[in-house]
Amino acid sequence: MPLKKTVLYIGYWAGYLLLFSLIEGLPVHDLFTAFSSELVSLPVKIIFVALVVEKLADELFLNKNFILFCTGYVLLLVVSAFMLRLTDNYVILRYLLIHWKKEPLLSAAPFLYNAIKLQFLVTIPFCIKLFNYWTEEKMHSEQLQTDHAMAKAGGGADFIQVKCDRRMLKIPFADICYFEAQGNYLSIYTLTGVHKTYLVFSELEVQLPGSSFVRVHRSFIVSLAHVESFTNAYLNVNHKQIPIGRSYQLKARSALVQGAAHSQ
Repeated sequence: MPLKKTVLYIGYWAGYLLLFSLIEGLPVHDLFTAFSSELVSLPVKIIFVALVVEKLADELFLNKNFILFCTGYVLLLVVSAFMLRLTDNYVILRYLLIHWKKEPLLSAAPFLYNAIKLQFLVTIPFCIKLFNYWTEEKMHSEQLQTDHAMAKAGGGADFIQVKCDRRMLKIPFADICYFEAQGNYLSIYTLTGVHKTYLVFSELEVQLPGSSFVRVHRSFIVSLAHVESFTNAYLNVNHKQIPIGRSYQLKARSALVQGAAHSQ
C-alpha cells in the first residue's frame, strides 16, 4: 500500500477512535473504558473496510459487476457483524464492561447496531475511492480526446493510451496485432504480450487510425499490418485465426485488399 494511503488510513482510524470514545464515554464519564472497547474491536472493522474498499470495489464495483459486489458486500457485512458480536460477548463484556448483561450472539438489536456501525465506517473511504476513480477516469477521457484530436489533425500520435493494472500504459499502434472484446474487458494482443483494460469498442474505434485498423467481427478489431492471410470467412493475425462476421465482410474485405496492395 502506498505511503500516502497508509497515512490517510491511520489518520482515519485515529479519528474514529477519538470520536466514538468521546460519544460513548462522555455520557458515562468513562473515556478509558470506551476507548479500550473500541480499540479491542478495531481489527475486525479495519479488515472489513479494507476488504470492501481495496478488494470488492477494485475487482467488482469499478468493473461494473454490481450483483457480485452486492452479494459479496452483504456476506462480508454479516460475517463481520457476527465477529463483532463474538468480540462483544467474549472480550469486551467479560473484561471491560463486566457490569453489563450479555445478550445472545444472534440477538437482533446488537447485531443490527454492529452492521449499521460497519456501514458508517466504510462510507467515507468508499466515497473517497469512487471520487478518486472518477477523477482519474475524467483525466483519462480528456487525454484520450486530446490524443484523438492530435491524430486527426496530423499531430503524429502513434499510440493508444489505456489503463491497465491501475496504471496508464501507452501502446504503439505498430505493436498491436488485434483487439478482442471479452465480457467487461478488452484484451489488446501485441507482439510482446496481452494487456487487459476496461474499454468498449465504440470508445476504442475513435482512437484508432482507420487506415491501419478494421473491425471484422463484433468482438475483434485487427491491425492490417499484421494480417498474414485472409478469406471471406476468416483471417490470420500473428498465428491466430479470427472470424469475419457477415455484417462486416464487405468493409473488412475492402480494407484487407487495400492493406495488401499497400504492403506490396
